[in-house]
Amino acid sequence: SSVTRPFRGIFAASAPALDRAAMRPAASLSSKLGGAAARQMGRTLSAPLPMKVSSRSMVGSSMDLLKTEIVDDVAVVTMLAPTTSFAWGTRVMEHRINSLLLEQMNSVLDVAEQRHVQALVVIGEGKFFCNGMDLQYISANVAESTKIQTSAELLMRRLLTLQVPTIAALNGHWTAAGAMLGLAFDVRVMPCDGNGLFFVPGIDIGLVYSAGMTALMKAKMPQPIWNEVLCFGKRMQCADLVRHGVVNHAPPTSELRSCAVAIAQELKSKGRDEKVRQTLHGIKKNLYKEAAEALGSDVQDMGFATGTWDPTGRASKL
Repeated sequence: SSVTRPFRGIFAASAPALDRAAMRPAASLSSKLGGAAARQMGRTLSAPLPMKVSSRSMVGSSMDLLKTEIVDDVAVVTMLAPTTSFAWGTRVMEHRINSLLLEQMNSVLDVAEQRHVQALVVIGEGKFFCNGMDLQYISANVAESTKIQTSAELLMRRLLTLQVPTIAALNGHWTAAGAMLGLAFDVRVMPCDGNGLFFVPGIDIGLVYSAGMTALMKAKMPQPIWNEVLCFGKRMQCADLVRHGVVNHAPPTSELRSCAVAIAQELKSKGRDEKVRQTLHGIKKNLYKEAAEALGSDVQDMGFATGTWDPTGRASKL
């Protein structure tokens, strides 16, 4: 039978209260996943009601950005999308990369490793998976830009070489540093009928991406699209990304979560014990050696002080 394990009392600053909530039934899996995946997903859905917990920042904020479940040894992390904004103006639902999101994501990964989960799924709510760096915050705190940049790259490196299979369920737009975040996962799942876009707009916002970020993108994208994506900021939808092998599975929107979890269940044997996890970590470090060595350690000033974005963090039309 399925086993759902909660995160209990895992954060040093404040142990969050737990609440019970039922899992919503998932739609049937895409036939491309095959019978084994569908049967495994059926077992998952028959599990007892999962215990859910929202991770909390340890820097004095009570805003919960993530919700985490462990279902059958798979950690499923949801980036929440409340209709609120941070004090500096960034909409929370964009899941932009700032110190709060970085801290909470790393805390979740810490606990996932402590609990010996065998696979990881990250999915977003709403129309954004991740809309890049929090440029509104950085604009107001330019002196912190290198620190935030370094922390973001370290998270990407951690995900790129994580000891267990990782699946990004790309519910919506994944752009700029958010595109790189999605590329850091082993498997990418994106709705075939959604409006989500993938693009890297450095050329349009005056930012030169670091050596580590560039190496990550080169490692995860085929050479024929390097130029149009990195140099010219071409926007791509799911069909383009599937054709180029950047997205691995493209179920309907209604099956995005269930598809991602089923893939994790199929792959979790590659994270089943300490020896296997160490082996997978070593393979990834060698496979992505250039990116893994540069991310977080070869961090250049990308040009945040003179960036050409508008007050909302989007490319300026001036």
